[in-house]
Amino acid sequence: MQMQSELHNLQGQRLHESIVQRFHALIQQGTLEHGAKLPSERVLAEQLKVSRSSVREAIRTLELQGLVVSKHGSGTFINTQSLNAVAALMTSSLDTELGAGENQLRDIFEVRHLLEPQLAALAAQKATPEDVERLALILEEQQRQIMEGETGVDADTKFHFALATATHNAALVKVVSAVEDVLQKSRDQSLQLPGRAERSLASHHHILEMIQAKDYVGARDAMEHHLTAVEPSAVFPSTVINQ
Repeated sequence: MQMQSELHNLQGQRLHESIVQRFHALIQQGTLEHGAKLPSERVLAEQLKVSRSSVREAIRTLELQGLVVSKHGSGTFINTQSLNAVAALMTSSLDTELGAGENQLRDIFEVRHLLEPQLAALAAQKATPEDVERLALILEEQQRQIMEGETGVDADTKFHFALATATHNAALVKVVSAVEDVLQKSRDQSLQLPGRAERSLASHHHILEMIQAKDYVGARDAMEHHLTAVEPSAVFPSTVINQ
């Protein structure tokens, strides 16, 4: 295994997080392939020049992400063939390659324009009464947050994730989760311009109305309107939006 030359001293960093990030990079580079067996905790600790407890914590995180599986009596193996693993690698890649600058946010929003209108259309076709009720409760929470002087960004994020779950498509949920994790890092600072919270809530209500009516074309158009009328105000502050 070519790991030893790829793993360097991580002292002075947040150790277990740095170890996890290093493994993400090795998997993405192809150095660690699906099914590869990891060295023992002792060997990894020696290679990384860190404590075994740091290695153990990193392995536990990788297990939770679905990127490694431990088999009793056999060892720990790389796993890249589950939805959780794909989502973890996608999030890691986006975190590494995309910052919070204007160009990076524009790229993220372009992805959302490609993804979310179709996601809303699918939710309109497949949402259950329980899904609709969950979305409505989130909008009540968003309204409360705004009335109390908050940005409503927490409920905003919950709404989009609940919309993904309303598609009842596990792969879509993982993809949306990965994109939202990256976008959330910049929302508080980048998206909270005057009037945005109110526009977000109004367009969310319109989306929900289309889903309740099972109008998949209307839901798709409502989401497109939401992304066009609300999100670009963060990426292009000079853009005037007449809403």
